[in-house]
Amino acid sequence: MSNPTRGQSALRLALGSISMIFLVAIMLLGHVDSEKALGRAPVHSTNLCDQRGFQPSRTIAGLKPTARMHLAVRAEGGMRTRRIIRKKVADDTPKLSLKERLALKAEKLKETQRMEDEEIAAQQDETKLKIKPRAPVVTIMGHVDHGKTTLIDYLRKSKVASGEAGGITQAVGAYQVKTGRGLITFLDTPGHEAFSNMRERGAKVTDIVVLVVAADDGPKEQTIESINQAQKAGVPIVVALSKMDKPEANAEGVKQQLMKYDIMPEEWGGDNLISEISGKSGEGVEDLLDNILLQAEILDCMAPIDGQVKGIVVESRMDRYRGPITTLLVQSGTLKKGQVILAGAEYGKVRNLLSTEEKQIKSAGPSTPVEVLGLSGCTKSGDLVLGFKNEKEAKSISSKRQKDNTQVQRNVNELDPKALFAALNKKSHDVSYIVRADTHGSLEALELLLENMNNKWINIRTLSSGVGPIGPSEIEMAAISNAIVVGFNVEPNSAADKIMREKDVISVHGPVIYDILDRLKVETLEKVELPDIEEFRGKANVKQIFQGKKRNLVAGCEVVQGKMQVDTKMEVVRKGQVIHEGTINSLRVVKDEVDEVEENNDCGILVEGFRDLKPGDEIRSIAMVQPKVYDP
Repeated sequence: MSNPTRGQSALRLALGSISMIFLVAIMLLGHVDSEKALGRAPVHSTNLCDQRGFQPSRTIAGLKPTARMHLAVRAEGGMRTRRIIRKKVADDTPKLSLKERLALKAEKLKETQRMEDEEIAAQQDETKLKIKPRAPVVTIMGHVDHGKTTLIDYLRKSKVASGEAGGITQAVGAYQVKTGRGLITFLDTPGHEAFSNMRERGAKVTDIVVLVVAADDGPKEQTIESINQAQKAGVPIVVALSKMDKPEANAEGVKQQLMKYDIMPEEWGGDNLISEISGKSGEGVEDLLDNILLQAEILDCMAPIDGQVKGIVVESRMDRYRGPITTLLVQSGTLKKGQVILAGAEYGKVRNLLSTEEKQIKSAGPSTPVEVLGLSGCTKSGDLVLGFKNEKEAKSISSKRQKDNTQVQRNVNELDPKALFAALNKKSHDVSYIVRADTHGSLEALELLLENMNNKWINIRTLSSGVGPIGPSEIEMAAISNAIVVGFNVEPNSAADKIMREKDVISVHGPVIYDILDRLKVETLEKVELPDIEEFRGKANVKQIFQGKKRNLVAGCEVVQGKMQVDTKMEVVRKGQVIHEGTINSLRVVKDEVDEVEENNDCGILVEGFRDLKPGDEIRSIAMVQPKVYDP
């Protein structure tokens, strides 16, 4: 008998696998007895889960509804019963709010589109492309006010810091710097805590991270976050110890602190190159550039200069005169004027290409940051950019994505009718906001800032958010819902400003993120009515009891903790139980009336309306105060 062919063997194997899967599925669904199927003792779903360490309710919850409807659970006595563990399944299933479900759906759509982009990009045969060296992409990261912008300022020989609101970076800037050994592309990320997502994206698109740490301050919260993001992305870190011109600078001490976060200087046997610099004087900057280029040589940065254009969106904004402007970083291929590109859900012909010096250019190769005019709308930071030969194909993909995104975006980023209804019927601790920003990255940071303002005292509701100016519709909505309008790098236009004054709408806007935060805290607290809370001030032990006027008692006490204060709530405590509550209306030291008595001093406390006071009792002083909602 001849041997079966390879195709026949594969077919038999596939049929056998399908049969086994079908058999197991029928057994689990309870349509046949396991004894008849395999000739062995019945397999109970509960016992099977116990053996495998699974929770029955979670296992059942993971099945499709039709499978759950037919699942048979055997009782201990062996009797087959049909039932669904509905209550347990419901208890084990996390309940998400509408906004959380919509945000999850939006994230899934984004992931699907990203995979589509990767599939389109993967169709190109890169083996036939011209591969050439490219400039390293370097992201500058670190804590706010540690000297990142001053460093870039020196590198570009222009006053970046003086042009930035508050002297801090609040958007991702992209620049190219010429050195004696070649070009370096820099991405400057914001250091304020609200911009953590921007820093994370910066770490993902870069070859090298330059971590700027002030030598007079050491690693701070955003420094540590930047280290973690770079390490997570697997990107090498070059450290720039800034502000070395200050007398308080302590380079060796900062290096020791950085070792706690796995940053080991090369001179101490580690892998991290460290330069000591001053952004103001330029001291050590050449050494930093040498270290960057040395690290780039190790990485061997290469990219194809022809073929399909690929890149990534750094930032996007809406200009009232020129329309959507997208800052992108070309990663492979050469982007040319007139080329069709797709970025996320937006497409268009490149109408204009601007360099980082805002000069018109005809093309941009790998590692080149450029501003692009011509896309159909504002894209999101981190969106993949792909070049197309066929405008019809790009438009088709864009239209499909915009259709998929429309409903989710309307509910997540625009007006939420339920939130508006809740705002109209708000409780005393609810505060509503309408948010606008100049770019998607700034909007994201502003929304995170508002989310972090939520606590047990204040409930923040975002009725609407988006990129663009503050117009009359935002002011009208705020007037109806008693909301605060928040704008980052955008202001109300003249029509909106007029309505805002007429209807007494509060608007907090400006170019500096921490100024906006401080003003928001003040305006938010003025919007709410918070109940007073008890604040412990002190306690005193009763030593003696004296008869006072009008049948009241005077307790001779020693203050043992804190201080006793007049006009605070009084609690008399005996054996851990509060036996009387009143008000401390009078405090005496010897014969003098006083407002308060500090710890380790004796005093007399008037106790009104309570005759059962005894030596050994404890009297507490408790003030009624407004809660401290936000730290100063």
